[in-house]
Amino acid sequence: MTRTVKVNVWLVLVIGALVLSIIVIIESMVTKLMGGFILLFLLAYLSESTREEREQIVKMQRALDKLRNAYGELDEQAKIIIRTDLELNRTQEELDRKLNSLYTLHELGKMINSTLDVEMLFAQITEPLILKLGFEKTVIMLKGKGNLPNCKAAVGFSEEDIGRITEKTATSPFLRQVLEQGSSILVKNGKDNTEEKKLWLEFFKVSAFVIVPLVLKEKVEGYIFVGNRNPYNYISKDDVDLLFILSNQLATALENARLYEELKRSHNELEIRVQERTRELAEANQQLVKLNKMKSDFVSAVSHELRTPLTSIKGYAAIMMAGRLGEVSQTQAEKLRKINVHSDELIKLVNDLLDIARIESGRIGMSIKHAGLIEIAKSVADLFFPQADEKQVELELLLPENEEVMVWMDPSQISRVFINLLGNAFKFTPPNGKITIKVDPGEEFITVAVSDSGIGISPDDVDHVFDEFYRVDNAINVEKKGTGLGLSLVKKIIEAHKGQIWVSSELGRGTTFSFTLSVNKIEDSQVTVG
Repeated sequence: MTRTVKVNVWLVLVIGALVLSIIVIIESMVTKLMGGFILLFLLAYLSESTREEREQIVKMQRALDKLRNAYGELDEQAKIIIRTDLELNRTQEELDRKLNSLYTLHELGKMINSTLDVEMLFAQITEPLILKLGFEKTVIMLKGKGNLPNCKAAVGFSEEDIGRITEKTATSPFLRQVLEQGSSILVKNGKDNTEEKKLWLEFFKVSAFVIVPLVLKEKVEGYIFVGNRNPYNYISKDDVDLLFILSNQLATALENARLYEELKRSHNELEIRVQERTRELAEANQQLVKLNKMKSDFVSAVSHELRTPLTSIKGYAAIMMAGRLGEVSQTQAEKLRKINVHSDELIKLVNDLLDIARIESGRIGMSIKHAGLIEIAKSVADLFFPQADEKQVELELLLPENEEVMVWMDPSQISRVFINLLGNAFKFTPPNGKITIKVDPGEEFITVAVSDSGIGISPDDVDHVFDEFYRVDNAINVEKKGTGLGLSLVKKIIEAHKGQIWVSSELGRGTTFSFTLSVNKIEDSQVTVG
């Protein structure tokens, strides 16, 4: 459009110049008037063309201004986009670095938690791992004896450097505050750094460093130092949090290692003590076996020595009671009867002592055979029915009907068991009471129970009723003397038959003695207890 306007203006100027030339050359009035009109028309046209051109120029100027403004806005937006992109790149790099550090920290945590050895624990802190965490140098210090610092791991420092750092840790308040106060330190190279911080940066030969405490059981036990020489490898507050995580992992692993060491040491000490005590117990057991044998031999010897005079006493008393040595008065007969009764009691005591001594020493054999248990139970019960009628005590037999219960036993010894248990039951059962013998067949063992409705046994005495010479402290035992050997003998006989015996009782409600006998054949035909 502008070019067309410019062409039209030049055309008007050319035509105007021709008209002026004609007016000058031709002197006719009409011609001059016509030329003047034409010239005026051309001037008007020229004026109108110039105005339109100016309007076009103004429009173009305005469009240009809009373009300049748009360009300026685009330029500003481009700058913002570039800055945002740079920030995003930096953020992405920082995020990648953090993710890599966290992954490395996780791997390191698994490694340090996989060992319970303190030296192996710190051996996991290697240069590749420290570099993956984003650091170039590290030092881990722990308190040693007398709270003196002890370097457990170091990366990027020479032996000489470690010596200087150890000395500084012990003497410098700057580093000691970490051990005493448990506070962290972050120092970066900057214009606002104090002279002290600049000196420490120079001392560690880094551009930035972080120190965090190692805390065990709320007590500072050391610190972790990390630093970078490269100023572009910057350290942020996020790195401080990362190091605290590492510190907690190391503290936990270190505590576990120490606990394991204490447990191992305690276990070793306990094992040594157990071995010593086992040896002492073995020696004591040998001594007890020896003493028990001496006791059995002594009891056996004494019993044999007692049996001869007792037999003589009983014999002479019987002769005198029969009147063979002269007439015996009623008073004398009563005394002789007492001598005879007490002689029987002493003979029974001597026999029990001999049997116990023989069973313990293994010098007694039991003739085991396959025999019926019901017959023995009935036979022994028949012996006690008169006593039951006399004491007005009900004696009941609960036996399997139409079945002979066969067991492997020595009938004479099992008869003694029944006699002792029934005698014990009658002793502690008051008139109008009840005593029951019950036999329960089983696949491998037969269970026999002798129950009474007597005075019962206290819980404190139940655990001792089978001990030799043990007698329950009650009114009946005070009135009726005994040896305390009957139940002990019963227990040894049952155990010699590979069975078990136990007691259950309740004060005021009675007592039940139960024992088992084997249905299957016992391997040894002669059962002994050694």
